[in-house]
Amino acid sequence: MQLEFHELICFLDYEVTVFDRSQYDENGYDPAADDVQAASADHNKIFRASYGNEIHYQRLALESREAWISEDEDRRLSSGGTNYQQLFVNSGMLRIQPSDHLATLEKETLDSMQRDGLRDTQFVESNSTDCERAEKLGWKEKLLNFQIPDYPDKSYEAVLDSLAGFVRCSNACAYYREKADAKGIKFNLGSEHGAVESLLEEASSIEPNKKKITGLKTKDGVIHKADTVVVAAGSFSTQILHDLSYHLESSAGSLATFKINEGDTELWEKYSPERFPVMTWKSTPRDNSGKDTGSIYVLPRTPEGLVKIGYRGIKWTNFHPAPQDVPFAQDGQWSTPLPLEKCSVLPEPALHAVSQFVSIFMPEFENTPFYSTKLCWYTDSLDNSFVIDYVPTYAENSVFVCTGGSGHGAKFLPILGQHAADILENGDESSSFMRPFWRWRPDAPRKNGLEEGPGGPRDIGHI
Repeated sequence: MQLEFHELICFLDYEVTVFDRSQYDENGYDPAADDVQAASADHNKIFRASYGNEIHYQRLALESREAWISEDEDRRLSSGGTNYQQLFVNSGMLRIQPSDHLATLEKETLDSMQRDGLRDTQFVESNSTDCERAEKLGWKEKLLNFQIPDYPDKSYEAVLDSLAGFVRCSNACAYYREKADAKGIKFNLGSEHGAVESLLEEASSIEPNKKKITGLKTKDGVIHKADTVVVAAGSFSTQILHDLSYHLESSAGSLATFKINEGDTELWEKYSPERFPVMTWKSTPRDNSGKDTGSIYVLPRTPEGLVKIGYRGIKWTNFHPAPQDVPFAQDGQWSTPLPLEKCSVLPEPALHAVSQFVSIFMPEFENTPFYSTKLCWYTDSLDNSFVIDYVPTYAENSVFVCTGGSGHGAKFLPILGQHAADILENGDESSSFMRPFWRWRPDAPRKNGLEEGPGGPRDIGHI
């Protein structure tokens, strides 16, 4: 079996080879490295279990949370408590509303938490009982209050989620790569040995009207045979397997960082994970069609002093002519990631949203230049749910996909492979409760912005 991405390694009783174009064994998943563009190679990613009424994702996140905590404990014990840094940091997350009342999605999340017996982990800022409980449990300091600028007698409503926090994603990827290596999984990494040039096809003798995938060819011209090829290449998945072109679209979130000097003890302490929660906010309410154009977030500082702000309200696309053999295109075009060297400039709407956020919630940085800016490329699915299934257009279960992360996949790293492996081995007999949601879904309507196409409001070449 060939696997094209580190995050979703399935520890099965097979001979597994991972192909990736980045030299992760040398760069350590450093997000600043010249050959790193995977969304998962990042200092930190939000961990949350807040999913409105999608209780299946809430429960998957809670399963993953247990796995993160268990993994961290194993790492602590094996290190003797020295040279140890948690992969999951339970800093909490403050979900700030764009008004002085709770939005529908927030009410749905609280209802879902109540249904799972977890309402006491959530603290509504305006609820005196919740505030008293937060104080008793040591969360009161992170239940922050912010005034609405145009209405100084009012403040934004907010919910503090004590289950949430963030994961040190690059560190986690490096850790799991080492763990996979110790289990005998082979890695072909780098721009020649690890980069996939094409998948290999031949006619199936069992299903004569279909082709099957027999392996892949890397950029160095070497042929690698396989019984099953697993495509789990994030925002590059469509380029490797064109059959995904209807189901997925490459899109970019906007990232900016500030750098705090350790000598600035006041800011260093204020933005530490011990004192500062992950914060999310919608700079604008959903528009009349229900689209979210304002989602923005900030994470506590890293050990290096980086404070990261992310804007995902507008998910940028990059449309250009698609190859002729792509089964689905829009006006002959499709979206793929920009070259890495063109990803350091953020579009003006993103800069405006970040500046607005900083002026209200982080005034210490209002006149501070960014330390870095970056477009982070994800792959959006038709409904924000992953696509984890065999591709039915190919014969003999010869190609399997694990993709469509839609910007919320990193938190599931410790357990996603187990669910994917169960589906790979058992198909419709899989015991994974996520099986119905991750199926190959050719009849799903093009929604989630994927219907906009080239020249739309998100196409980065037209703004």
